[in-house]
Order: sequence, then C-alpha cells, then structure tokens
Amino acid sequence: MFDDKLLVEMYVRWNVPCDRLVSDPAKLRGFADEYVAARGQPVQLSELSHHLLNLRRLGQAKGGLPRLRRRYNGRNDMN
Repeated sequence: MFDDKLLVEMYVRWNVPCDRLVSDPAKLRGFADEYVAARGQPVQLSELSHHLLNLRRLGQAKGGLPRLRRRYNGRNDMN
C-alpha cells in the first residue's frame, strides 16, 4: 500500500524525528500532503503514522527509517 522507498526519502529530506512527526498533526498533514502529491494515492493520517512508526522500529538495516543526522550546537561538525 505504501511506497516505503518514497517515505524514507521524504523522511530524510524533512529531517524531523518520527515521534515528533506523528505527534504533530500539522507536520503529519504536511508530510501526508507531500506524499499524496508525489504518489497520487490518498492516505489516512492514522495509517500513515502507524506505518511510519513500524518503519522506525524496523531500522535502516531492515529497510526501515534511518537515524537522522542531527546537529547539536556544532558538536557534529567535523571541522
């Protein structure tokens, strides 16, 4: 039903942790609207949030969501 590859690409581009994405209705609606525009298939927000949480639980090694590269006041800078 869902295009997992597209969801992972969007997740990385949005750079918002999964928990924050599914708990914020405005962010989830924006994410869903972008998915619908790209895929052309309507989605229920509850189904999308459930699927995103399942992808997070899988982890990147099993085809799920990767860990996001977060910036912590310059601590992740390599310079």
